[in-house]
Amino acid sequence: MAKDTFDVIVIGAGFGGSSCAGLLAKKGLNVLLVEQNARAGGKAMSISKKGFTHTPWVVIGAPVEGNLYKVVLDELEVADKAELVHLGVQGSYYKNSSGKYTAMPQMKTGEVDPNIIFDWLEIMDEEARTLALTLFTELTLMPPEQIAAWRGKCFDDWLNQYNPPASLYGFLVSLCCDGMFMVPVDSLDAAEAIASLQDMFLRNGGVFCKGGFGEVAEAYCEAVRVNGGRVIMKAKAEKIMVDQGQVTGVVTNKGSFKAPIVISNAGIQPTMLKLVGEEHLDKCYANYVRELVPSWALLGYRYYLSKPVADVPYGVVFSDNSPWSLERFNLAKEDKASREGVVYFEVPSVYDPDHTPEGMQILMTGSYCPSDPQLSKKEIKAWADVAEQILFEIFPDLEKAIEWKDLYTTKDVSNLTRDSAVPGQGGETIGLGQVVGQCGSDKPSTNAPVRGLFIVGCDAGGAGVGTQQAIESGMNVAEEVRRYYLMRQATP
Repeated sequence: MAKDTFDVIVIGAGFGGSSCAGLLAKKGLNVLLVEQNARAGGKAMSISKKGFTHTPWVVIGAPVEGNLYKVVLDELEVADKAELVHLGVQGSYYKNSSGKYTAMPQMKTGEVDPNIIFDWLEIMDEEARTLALTLFTELTLMPPEQIAAWRGKCFDDWLNQYNPPASLYGFLVSLCCDGMFMVPVDSLDAAEAIASLQDMFLRNGGVFCKGGFGEVAEAYCEAVRVNGGRVIMKAKAEKIMVDQGQVTGVVTNKGSFKAPIVISNAGIQPTMLKLVGEEHLDKCYANYVRELVPSWALLGYRYYLSKPVADVPYGVVFSDNSPWSLERFNLAKEDKASREGVVYFEVPSVYDPDHTPEGMQILMTGSYCPSDPQLSKKEIKAWADVAEQILFEIFPDLEKAIEWKDLYTTKDVSNLTRDSAVPGQGGETIGLGQVVGQCGSDKPSTNAPVRGLFIVGCDAGGAGVGTQQAIESGMNVAEEVRRYYLMRQATP
């Protein structure tokens, strides 16, 4: 076989692309994986700078038990190349009725005591507490068929059945859902939210990887190499070649490569509207792709600190008023409502001291903003300043300990991970959001309407939270492509 001809070409070494490529190579296919960056991992790649190692922005892994990082690492026989850790602690803060931020009490790993949470959230009224306990019980024990009945309805409607206290509503939406899905609660698919919250409460959150999450994707890439495939970094896909409705290969800045099967982890909108091109698409399908709704975005600071200021690996800061609705978010964009919302932070060196020079620390933050990569400096500052002031209040020593800080924006997210193919989109944190009408059977198909072209990652083929959804998609698409490949082989 010619050196530029393969059975399968995978575009993008995010968690969907790298896991899919590794699994296909392990199954005996001749795989080429091309990645535009120097490192694998996509939105969760590992970055090293002046002795500090971190992801580009806040990434929190869940669930701990049965996580798909490990499932695929084990299947590919590369578990020794990525060491997963779980400390069993977190540092979430709730702004109570007196205006003071109070830390969530720590509980033993695997134990979630609702009464401890209710005390922290100031739910003292007996009737309110009973309703809150009913909500928790039904949420964690709801069987799959009842969850499925909420498909196509928003999570806000499910929550409001119980008339929850504002603090509990804020806890479930801000602490648990906003960061998982990055979409406002009144557009979040209820079935998707409930299933993922069950995972969080019953199988725990806060898994991490020494060296950063990107080490997991790097291990998947190594499995491609070990099994006879090829990985080319800094190879940006410029075009997916199509001839008479069939993919024939990929053009990159490092050359052209041929294959009858192409799998794209570049996002469904950039893949179909830019890499393939609308001239190869049915007009209705092109319009469908264009109208898909991505997740909202994060921006924030990476603080490089002269000394440690936090002793927890991650946390979420929220209040009764932090949950985002579509209406409040749109008003905030227009500067007609407060931009104060949920704030996330991560401290990688608490998981792994080798992530920073001795005696120093890096603390990363993230808060909601629009997904437009072209946000103005004024807009960026307005969104970033609110979150920064909240962090300075939580960690009084933070401001004076700053050696330097980097601000990451939606433009950075887009440049690193996803081309903007639709005006105002491209800087989204996850990809397609888990909004009503885009989940379950309504999720975009992994099998694109061009023969031999498949979509992998958070945009298609999976469910759940962030990187886990991407890996599930990688697993599902790998099996789908293997069958497709064998059928092609069997057809005269």
